[in-house]
Parts: sequence; structure tokens; C-alpha cells
Amino acid sequence: MDFVFSWDYRVDIGVHVFRTEKYGLIHDKLKEEGIITESNLFEPEMPDRDDLLKIVSEEYLDDLLNIRLTARTFPSEMPVNKAIIEAQRLCCGGSFLAAQRARKGGACYHIGGGFHHAFYDHAEGFCYFNDVVFAAVKMLEQGIGRIAVIDCDLHQGNGTARFFQDEKRVFTFSIHQEYLYPKKERSDLDIGLDMGVGDDEYLSELNRGLDALYENFMPELIIYLAGADPYVFDQLGNLRLTIDGLKKRDETVVRRAFDKKIPLAVVLGGGYAEMLDDTVEIHCNTARVIHEQEKKDN
Repeated sequence: MDFVFSWDYRVDIGVHVFRTEKYGLIHDKLKEEGIITESNLFEPEMPDRDDLLKIVSEEYLDDLLNIRLTARTFPSEMPVNKAIIEAQRLCCGGSFLAAQRARKGGACYHIGGGFHHAFYDHAEGFCYFNDVVFAAVKMLEQGIGRIAVIDCDLHQGNGTARFFQDEKRVFTFSIHQEYLYPKKERSDLDIGLDMGVGDDEYLSELNRGLDALYENFMPELIIYLAGADPYVFDQLGNLRLTIDGLKKRDETVVRRAFDKKIPLAVVLGGGYAEMLDDTVEIHCNTARVIHEQEKKDN
């Protein structure tokens, strides 16, 4: 397994539920455990304007690059400043690199990304650039014929779903809390869960969704959005998954991808636990699960 990471992802947002410190803490913990090494860690490159115009409108991109507070940038619910916008722009390069590395080596974990609420023409929900969309679009350009986005964040990946609604080469699957932000778009497969759903019901529904995905669409690449926010102590949601349940979620997605020998690129998505250490542990478990699965397969 490879990793993609940049220290530039850590930016000062001020007092905000989105804690960018998590990226460095995940990096440090996995490096301390010997899962990240000098040989498997890669730095992303910043996408240029022409590439960004493949996923955003010219008017919206001009707002972002000129750091303008407009009707298009305001819905981000984040400060409109250069450091944050540039970090998310760099995350587009990071998720694309993770997809490339996964295609070569089987799995790659991006310590960043998952900004799935960003739309073609506006920001939403802490998201300026949709790195999941960027990675998928670039991989289609490189000849991948079928891509599945498996979005296990607390919130539906509405920006991703909207962008790919008419793209038959990309299958979007989102399992999320139903009666919660955002206003829902139509994914290829949506499983909306009631508040209070815990480990057992979640895993049952996830397996049902994966069965349907693989019965109807056999991907050549999976982009897995492994959100930490379905957690019982997350501040923004009402699902009741435990840390162990979230690890079993990861095991389910990873094992089925590995069994079918489908390259797997992981991006992080949300995570707003009361205790930052819990968010970091949940995200680290995703990497540990892949690491252990690789050892089993070898």
C-alpha cells in the first residue's frame, strides 16, 4: 500500500468543527507504527487551471482563485481564504495520485480528500473542490473504463452524485444518514439510514449495497470515501457506529475489493468526533485494515 500526503493540508481554519490537524496526526501515527515508510509515501502535485476546468465552471474557478466571497463560494461554510482553497485544490492532485498509485500497486491511501459536497458551479458543506470527481475524471482520461465510488461518509456525496448522473462509466454508491444535510441528489445507488442505526444494521445494509454494486457494475477502480463521521460520538450526525463497527465497515469494503483484485484508492472525508483522537483512530484503522489484508494476500 502506498500513501499520499502533504503537510500543506494542515491549514488554520480558526474555531471550526473541521479539524485539519487530523491529517498530520494520522501521518505521524501510521509512520510510528511502521505502516508509512519513506518508500511508500508520495507528495501530490497542484492541478493547473485547465485540469480544474474539467470539474468546475470558469466563473466559479475565478471566484476561488481570486479568493472572492460570492454566492458561489459562500455555501462552503468555511472561511474563503487562500490557504484553505489551495489545500483543497492540492487534495485534487492527491486523490488523482492515489488513484494512479492504486492502479499500479493495488491500494493507495490518501491522507486527505473526500470533499464530496463541492459542485461544478458552487461550494457546499466545507468543500470547494471535489477531489473525488477530479480523480475519477482524470482516470477516465487515462483509459480506465469503469470506476465505482463507494461513499461511506455520514453525509451523501451529493456533489459527486450530481456530476456523474449521466456518466455511465462511473457508478456512485452512497450509504449515509437520510434525514440530514445535504439535500439529496440521485446516486446510482443510495442507501439512506434512519438516525440511531448501529453497527449490525449498518454492516447488513452495506453488504446489501455492495452486492447490488458488483451484480450490476464490475469496476476497474474503486474510490473509497472512508468517512469517520458515522461514529456514535460524531458532533454532526445521529448514526451510532462504534470504532470497532467502523473498522468492520472498512474490512468489508477492502476485503471485497481485494477478493476481486480491483485497485482501491482511499480518501478520508468527514470526521467530527468530540475527541479528535477518536477521529484519528478511525482513519488510522482504515489504513491498518488494508495493511493487514495485504499481508494475508501475500
